[in-house]
Amino acid sequence: MNIEYICKQMVRVLHCDIVQLDKSGTIYKSYGNMAKLSNPLFTDPDFLNRINTRENKDYPDIFTEKQNIFYALLHMDNGRIIIGPISIEKQRTDLNRYMIETHHISEKTGFQLSFCELKVFGAGVIMLYNFITGNELSLNELWQKNEIKSSDVAEIKESVSNVIFEHQENVQPHNPYDQELRELDSIRNGDVERLKESIAETYRGEVGQLAKNQIRQAKNIAICVITLASRAAIAGGMVPEEAFSTVDGYILNIEDMDNAAKIDAMMRQAEYEFAEKVSDINNNRQKNELIERTKNYIFQHLHDDIIIGNIGREIGVNNSYLSKLFHRVEGITIQQYIRKKKIHLAQNMLLYSEYDVKDIANYLAFCSQSYFGNVFKEEVGMTPIKYRKKYGKWKNKQNK
Repeated sequence: MNIEYICKQMVRVLHCDIVQLDKSGTIYKSYGNMAKLSNPLFTDPDFLNRINTRENKDYPDIFTEKQNIFYALLHMDNGRIIIGPISIEKQRTDLNRYMIETHHISEKTGFQLSFCELKVFGAGVIMLYNFITGNELSLNELWQKNEIKSSDVAEIKESVSNVIFEHQENVQPHNPYDQELRELDSIRNGDVERLKESIAETYRGEVGQLAKNQIRQAKNIAICVITLASRAAIAGGMVPEEAFSTVDGYILNIEDMDNAAKIDAMMRQAEYEFAEKVSDINNNRQKNELIERTKNYIFQHLHDDIIIGNIGREIGVNNSYLSKLFHRVEGITIQQYIRKKKIHLAQNMLLYSEYDVKDIANYLAFCSQSYFGNVFKEEVGMTPIKYRKKYGKWKNKQNK
């Protein structure tokens, strides 16, 4: 096994340095482009010593600083490997400041933590672990081994028991399950009026306590409700990728709010949007699995130049058959559907983003800005610039 080659390639995947220690705990190899003056393992001997005192484990040892700065420690017969540091959040200047002040890193180095998505970091760690040991470990097993201890489980069980006892003692029932089912069924069926009725129902119970802070409580409830609503909408025929993206958009918006009433209103708006989407689907087409898979593929590739032949290969069906089926069910061709979806996305970008028209045309894989403008005008009835000036949030933006 060529450990040096593997570590060099893994640096490219994880965007962070990897350091190899000998049996004495001394650094003898470093992979990556982080300067020694920027690497806390070199600038802070006490920190390295604390790592060396960590117990050897037969699985990757994940540890953190400030919750969002991650490291992984792998045990080898002839020493150890340290992966990190990485940040699982982008553009956190407070974390950069923490690292500089805590680990004696000179500000002259221009230190900046590398970003890596947590699931990518975990996948890279277990892959390197497999190369070194030959053992397989799933991502879920990695997190469980590092986070959930028997004492944690016991603590959670005690907490659950206490909550159940308190609710029984004070006769505090939750909101009725059948009301929740009516709410979700109305979304699944695209029945907006029934959704209004189910939301307006009165009942004796209360929603569960999901946080001690009122704003965090409202946000957590909203996240649960919007997520459940999206699954009901998918069951009703909504394209999964579109539903998932809608959830992301609403939750990211809610996370920035600091008004519980506004959060609740946004949560309800999300439910109504899902119900309306399903209603539109029910009114305009008959459900077909191949059509759903085609739409899902198109939604995932709206930023690409979508080739109809690629869709057929992806879902495993003859292109001619797929085109005829799509036209029969939807009443328009696949190409027309792609065009409509691209223009709909362009409308959203013109309304809510600061991207100029040229960038939007490029993002949506139109061959030129002028062609994009012509298609947009055919679909919407006005040019992109006029559309933004009339309806856009960024009305004062100068378009080029």
